[in-house]
Amino acid sequence: MKKKLIVGIGVIFVLTVGYLGIKMYAANVAEAKIDDAIASVADYADMNYKNASVGLFDKNVHIFDVVVSPKGSSDKVNIKEIVINNVYDGDEDSAIPSALDISFNGVEIAIDQLGNDAQKIKELGYKDNLLLNFAIQYHYNKENNKINLNKLKIGAANVGDLDINFRLGNIDLSPEKLMGILFTYPQIELYGAQISYHDDSLMERLFKLTAKEQKKSVEQIKNEAIKTVEKEIEKEEDEFTKDVLKGIKGFIENPENLIVSIAPKKPLSLGQLLRVGDPKDMIKLLNVNIRS
Repeated sequence: MKKKLIVGIGVIFVLTVGYLGIKMYAANVAEAKIDDAIASVADYADMNYKNASVGLFDKNVHIFDVVVSPKGSSDKVNIKEIVINNVYDGDEDSAIPSALDISFNGVEIAIDQLGNDAQKIKELGYKDNLLLNFAIQYHYNKENNKINLNKLKIGAANVGDLDINFRLGNIDLSPEKLMGILFTYPQIELYGAQISYHDDSLMERLFKLTAKEQKKSVEQIKNEAIKTVEKEIEKEEDEFTKDVLKGIKGFIENPENLIVSIAPKKPLSLGQLLRVGDPKDMIKLLNVNIRS
């Protein structure tokens, strides 16, 4: 019995040491790749980090306490953590990764560095720094020139979260075509998109600031905004536009979530959309739906 116990402890010890050894090796490999990535942007920015780790099974890379400073500038951005879930090049000649899943947690933005907007932001009750979170996840298929942006999310505590996703077609991101995208973008096709916003006190702060500036109560400001939208609903003859206005009214009444869905009946080129003059026609063409 004693012998079995000793063997069992020995096995656990070997497995533990093996696990830690493999994890340390993976972390060293990750750090080497991170250092290579930092070197590649050395002409544009200085980057430093405290340490890095990598998941043994999911292979996610975590980079902690990152400091980024644009070249030649004294401004610095502190990032608590960067998590790289997936970066897939697919083709060494590709200008951008064909798949990317990365998030930045705790990006510290000094309010005083936001120029003319700094004072207005402080009036909303925010002080010194904002801690932003940012995430992007996409997949680009070079065979059919389609890109799915599954997630583009930016948010901050006591502010809110904005989440965007869309599907685009007829978009060539190969190195030889990427530089000319400024001229060819009208050919890009939009298949669908969704924009969602979850409020975390920003709207209430805006209502309070407006009320203070106009020397009214928050309830008065909300009621005035609701009445303005209701008048537009009453005089609007198009039922589709009425539904959009009702969605906006619902968000003013209860400013927690706002979701804007775009689902055209067939893919629309950006060139087609640019030629639409009337906003109402644009809303119909995009088949916009707003709900709160």
